[in-house]
Amino acid sequence: MHEEFKKIMDFFSLAPEEKSKHLEEVFQNSIEFFDKFKKTLQTGTPEEKSAIMKEVMELQEKLQSETTKMCAETGLSEDELKEYSHDKKHFSEDEWKSIQSAKQKFEQQAEELASVLPVPKKKEEDASAVKKTPKAKKKWVKS
Repeated sequence: MHEEFKKIMDFFSLAPEEKSKHLEEVFQNSIEFFDKFKKTLQTGTPEEKSAIMKEVMELQEKLQSETTKMCAETGLSEDELKEYSHDKKHFSEDEWKSIQSAKQKFEQQAEELASVLPVPKKKEEDASAVKKTPKAKKKWVKS
């Protein structure tokens, strides 16, 4: 599993023309990494789960860093960059097919991961914190 993570991280250090050549490979490594991530969350030891979560957080930070860098280089906002990446005309036919295939697989993995990831527990309200409904005032009758 660590091997796929290393390959994904190495991808970011490639020159732009090299990234294009290895796009399909990085998508495949990412899919394999997240498959193993899901299995580790289901059956891994606490140490394995901690290690994989650390790698996922590192990957998230790297992706955010790369996004920020691309925004600075292109002068586009994150939303504009996202729009750009969803436009087929900016990619070769092979790149677009790879992107769409990977996108579909990632969406499927995201759904599967959502069922495996622990759901944060809501803080239980203690009895004293619960708002009580005020009792209706008795009607006073003038004598």
